Amino acid sequence: MESALLRRVLALLLASAAVVAALVPHRRAHPTTTTRLRAERKKRESWDEASPVRASRPIPRHRRLASKGSSRKQSERLEKGEVGSPTRLRVIAGSARGRKLDSPETLLRPMMGKVREALFSTLVSLGVFAAPRRVRALDTFCGSGSVGVEALSRGAAAATFVDLSRDACDVALRNARACAFDDVEAICATAEDALATPALHGGDRRFDLVTLTPPYEEVSYADLADRVAESPLLNDDCVVVFEYPVELGSLPPKLGSRDQLVGLRNRRYGRTVLGFYAYKPTGKVPLDPRPAEFEGF
Repeated sequence: MESALLRRVLALLLASAAVVAALVPHRRAHPTTTTRLRAERKKRESWDEASPVRASRPIPRHRRLASKGSSRKQSERLEKGEVGSPTRLRVIAGSARGRKLDSPETLLRPMMGKVREALFSTLVSLGVFAAPRRVRALDTFCGSGSVGVEALSRGAAAATFVDLSRDACDVALRNARACAFDDVEAICATAEDALATPALHGGDRRFDLVTLTPPYEEVSYADLADRVAESPLLNDDCVVVFEYPVELGSLPPKLGSRDQLVGLRNRRYGRTVLGFYAYKPTGKVPLDPRPAEFEGF
C-alpha cells in the first residue's frame, strides 16, 4: 500500500515538472565575453592596415558636455555653454603625490587612474627611472599633461608635452610648473610631426621614454608605430608605450621595418591595453623582453 502511494506521488511530481518546463521559455545561451571579443576582432581590419580603429573611449563623467552625443574630435575647444565639472585628476605617486591637475577647456579623454597607476608600476619595475639614468620623457597626446607630470614626479629629469591643442599645451606646462618641475616644454603639433621633426625640439633633444595615448578612433596605429620606429629623437633603450583598445587585437612583438621596437610587456586593463617596447635595445639596461605576452589575450 505504501509502495503504491509513493509511486503515485513520484508520478505526480514528474508530471508537474514536465508542465513547468513546457511553460517556461528556453533561453539561448549567451556567448562569453571572451567569445564576443574574439568575434569583434575578426570583424575588424588587422591592426597594421593603414586605417583608424573605431573603438571610442567614452568621455569621462567629469568632462562630459552639456550637448551629449557629440562626435567632435579630441582637442577641440569647448563651445559657449559647454562647461564640464571640475577635474578630478591628481598625481598618483612620487614627489608631487596628491597634487591636483587642471584640465584644458577642450574635449578630453584622459587615461583612467588605474591604467596610469599600472603604467608607472610597470615602468618602475623595468627600472626606467633608476639611477644613474636621467630620463627625458615625451608625452604625446598630452591633454592635461597627467602622464608627463607623473613621469616627472616619479623621477624623470625633463619632459616634453605634445598636443594639437594650444590650450592643452599651456595647461600641461602650468600643471608641471605648479608641481615645481621646471625643465619642461610643450610643442603644439601632431604626435607624428613631433616624432619626425627634430627642429621642433631645438634639434638636440633625445628621449628615454615616449608615451602615446591617442584617442583610439582618430589615429592609424600602423602609421604611428612607423613614425616612432623611424624617429631620430629616441635614444637606444628608450621605452615606448602604446595605449590601444583590446578590439584592435594584440600588437606584434616587434615593430618597425627593421624591428627597431622590441616588445617588453603587453598588459590588458579592461578594454585598454598597454604595449611596452624598447627602441634598439643594447642589453646595457636589463629590460627583459617578453614576446610571449604579445601572442594574444
